[in-house]
Amino acid sequence: MILRMTYVYHALGRFPPRALMMALVLSLLAIPAVGPAAGKDAPSASAAASYECTPWTSLTRPPESIWVHIPIKKGRRYKMGERVQVDFKTYVERVVIDEWGPNETHRAQLLAAAQIVKQYAWWYITHPNKKLKDKNGDCFDIGSTVTFQLYKENATARQEASDAARIKKGLPARLPLIRSAIEAIWPLSIWRTAGGRKGFAHTGYRGGAYRKGCDKYYTGFHLFQQNARRCARDGETFEALIRRFYGPNVALYQPLPGESDATLVDYVGDPFAEPWSLPAGWSDGTLTEFRGDFDGDLFPEIATLRVWNTTDPATGLPVTSAAMGSIERRGDEYAWRDDIWSVTDLAAAGIDATRMEILSADVNGDGSDDLVIKAPTPAANVAAGGGQSGIWVALSEKRRWVAKRIQPPALGAPQLVGTSSAALDQVQLTVWDRNADDRDEVALLAPTVDGRLEVSLLATPRTGGTPALSSWWISDALLGTYSVGSASASPEPLGPQRDPADGRRALRSNLVIEVTLGGAQRTIAVSGAAPNAAQAR
Repeated sequence: MILRMTYVYHALGRFPPRALMMALVLSLLAIPAVGPAAGKDAPSASAAASYECTPWTSLTRPPESIWVHIPIKKGRRYKMGERVQVDFKTYVERVVIDEWGPNETHRAQLLAAAQIVKQYAWWYITHPNKKLKDKNGDCFDIGSTVTFQLYKENATARQEASDAARIKKGLPARLPLIRSAIEAIWPLSIWRTAGGRKGFAHTGYRGGAYRKGCDKYYTGFHLFQQNARRCARDGETFEALIRRFYGPNVALYQPLPGESDATLVDYVGDPFAEPWSLPAGWSDGTLTEFRGDFDGDLFPEIATLRVWNTTDPATGLPVTSAAMGSIERRGDEYAWRDDIWSVTDLAAAGIDATRMEILSADVNGDGSDDLVIKAPTPAANVAAGGGQSGIWVALSEKRRWVAKRIQPPALGAPQLVGTSSAALDQVQLTVWDRNADDRDEVALLAPTVDGRLEVSLLATPRTGGTPALSSWWISDALLGTYSVGSASASPEPLGPQRDPADGRRALRSNLVIEVTLGGAQRTIAVSGAAPNAAQAR
């Protein structure tokens, strides 16, 4: 069994003998809160449904209360006590006070603390253990020792007294900040979208070591508190902290008001809300802006593609030139990165820079955004049987940290991955993460040669390699001819659905298309679970 110390003892670098005794006494009564094995062989929610302590099975809405075991202290020992029913928000508040104290006030860190503490306890409520009984034989959901999460009934009162002293010193009170963080994350749940632990996530945490840097430790199960503090003070967001320590294949979901479905929540704020400007020489020509995290450092950038006409000094003939740079907000400063993509790559790939359209999406799931390009197919490819419209992908290269600085982003050479027989202005592109695994697919909507609507899917194999374009769904001929240009598509995250393959709850998504077929306006939900599956609405 691996025991977790509270933040205070982690900071001092010693193990608390009292907590050790308590943990040893209760070790036979609890599942470890931390350690690689915690949650590894956990039963599914369906398997646990036959037994409940707190009668709660929802994985999208947290319960109102929780049963917590309170041990009895006898000298230096702790013995079995009785359970108490605690308001769930109050439980989370008191655990955060003790586990993330005594001076933590950073917003991103407190958001992460509240979410992890809530998720951890929520997991035990929906995965009950029949062996967890108090001295009276009554069940409880979770213990109150370092074997689980440290819960103390007097934590709020102690924090109020501490806040009074902090205010006298001119420091901010912590309790209002903690409560604000709890309210902000309350509707959220963390889900793993791939791997052996796919589904509703079990989350742990440890103390870590602040001096070891932001990204020193990673297990995929633990958030290291002091390292996360350093990340937060370096400017990382709440969502970035969750992904950094629990891995890229996690998603944050929130139920829609009044519904049982869930929708993905993006907590990345707008870093470009304040005015910013391009460097000298970048205001001429045709400018196209698009956002993305091209270097995978969890800070979004605005990329600017500049296309302008000039004269070749050698021949005196007019030529088209292009360049691309990006700007990134770090704290109170803007950093400009020039020429992250070479114009020679465009020319070598046969892309007409004056007519191309660009979409950013993380198609290979490495955490850094790639570019998907739509442009006229080169004449040589058309002569070889290709369609009028070509689709290219320029994969970004996730950059390494050197001397605590991320290297500038770089985009690889664009690769032609497929063509369409439709004209360029008849092809529509939209990002659709069809199975909510944080590996983006791009849906291509275009008319077929016989007048139907086809949805093709640009996807990268899970094993890696070059992205490919393949047909996913075609409208039924009985619905009539597609009115070109009438389609509009938007992803519809479905939240947790039962996976028919393994019985686990997995995240799913539809692509909802509003389209005119046969002269009638229709709404069609194309399934992301399997090709050629759709429902009319």
